[in-house]
This record gives sequence, structure tokens and C-alpha cells, in this order.
Amino acid sequence: MSSRFLSAALLGAALLAGCANKPVTTVDMSWASPQLPQAPSYKKLLIITVAGDELVQIALQDQMAAALQKRGVNAIASKRYFSRYTDAEKARFRKSIEESDADYVLLARVTRTEQGAREDQLMTFGDATGLYSTYDRHLSVARSSADNVSKTVTAEASIFAISGEKLIWSVRTRTAHASVTTGENFAPQYIDVILDAMKKDKVL
Repeated sequence: MSSRFLSAALLGAALLAGCANKPVTTVDMSWASPQLPQAPSYKKLLIITVAGDELVQIALQDQMAAALQKRGVNAIASKRYFSRYTDAEKARFRKSIEESDADYVLLARVTRTEQGAREDQLMTFGDATGLYSTYDRHLSVARSSADNVSKTVTAEASIFAISGEKLIWSVRTRTAHASVTTGENFAPQYIDVILDAMKKDKVL
């Protein structure tokens, strides 16, 4: 009897440990422009990404586009992936948007990776935050996502109107244990959190 009890206890502990190490994404904060009385009417919503891992970007773009299309949004994956800051990459970023024929852009990007102690980062919102200046502001921190240890990843997803480069909505998320699964398998959880935040803030 004691042997059976010990085996059950060990199994339970193993299951709990497995659950504890799964990636968990939560919303830190979100913002929506007060100038939007109702959800935008997206003619075409371009999805573009910035992160250290191209495979994560591929999964995120494809799955986010599919999820938004199911909700009636004409969302398209840009198929353009960015991971470093150079003048050439900045020019390619701008060209990808200008050639898309989209009226809105959903820009998802990694802004920080953390190991050990947590550091909070303030998020700047408002019409002064432009689409192309946002790329400059956060791209340099996207390089540090290749470590093969458990880490916490802070990311932002923002929607810009291309006309006037105006920010209309943004959300900051934090994902614990981000390194324990692949981008393809992790993307659905992240996408669900983003879609819920969009719906709550009435931009979807």
C-alpha cells in the first residue's frame, strides 16, 4: 500500500511539474485610441513580425491570419520576417508595408527576453507613436531569443492605420516558460490571448 501511495505521489508531482513548465501567456496591459468609436473596418490587415526566430514568425503570421479570417477579417501574412536592425532591413520593412495594398498593419514583435529577475518595462501609447519609428524603437532587443533555457518573453502586438501611420491599438503580453515549445505549437495560445484582447478593446 505504501509503495502504491508513493508511486501515485511521484506521478502527481511529475504531472504538476509538467504543467508548471508549460508556456503561459498573459496580458500585462492594453490601450485603444479614444478616437475609435467602433471597431475599424479593415479592407486588408497586414500581419508583420519582429523576433529572433524566423520559425516563430512564420507560425505566428500564418496562424494569426487564419484565425482572423475565420472571424471575417481580410488578414494576410506578410511573409516578411525581421530579426535585426540595419538600414537595409528598415528599408525592407517599409517596402513590405507600402507594397501590401493594406490599410491597416498588425505588428507583432518581441520587446524583451528575461532570465531570472523580472524587470518591468513601461509601454508608450498614443498617436505620437508612428509605425516606422516603432520598428526602430524595439528591434535591437529582438536578437536575444535563441537561448535554450526557460525564459520569459515580453511582446507587443499593435495595430496601425497606414494612412498617417497612426497607432490605434496595442497590447503587451508576457509569456513564462517561452522556450519549452516550438513556435508552431506555442502560437495558438499566444494568438488566442491577442484575439481576446482585441475583442475586449473593440478593435475586432
